Amino acid sequence: MSRLQASVLIKKSAEEIFAFFSIPGNHARFIPGMREFRQTSPGPLGQVGATARGVRRDFGLSTEVLYEITQYEPTGKLGMKGVMGPITFEDGYVLEPLGNSTQVHFWLEFKLVGPMLLARPLIQFLGKTHAGETLANLKKVLETEK
Repeated sequence: MSRLQASVLIKKSAEEIFAFFSIPGNHARFIPGMREFRQTSPGPLGQVGATARGVRRDFGLSTEVLYEITQYEPTGKLGMKGVMGPITFEDGYVLEPLGNSTQVHFWLEFKLVGPMLLARPLIQFLGKTHAGETLANLKKVLETEK
């Protein structure tokens, strides 16, 4: 399992960023390729065990992504595990307050088995690109909102 990481400084408080993460529909606004994101479990998204379903569109194909919240520490950490076709992964965000801004660290780990191991270099490249785009989109959305 390889861990990819990326970080960005966002001119918002950790509280504001975490509140944004807690609204299911917001995830489709910054995750590259995500066309739909909705919660599938009762209660708030901000609890360990909550589930969600996303639909990504990549290379002209729609793919379902199933998520489960595995870590939730308000204003600190949000972790998820997911399944996208034959790929399972874990990812998350760690928020580090810095004055009036927050350093957002994003991490992503793929779990590849069987024939998917042959695609590891491509998947790692796509994952690294995804991490950077995710944070750039998050920064843009949060810093341009009033």
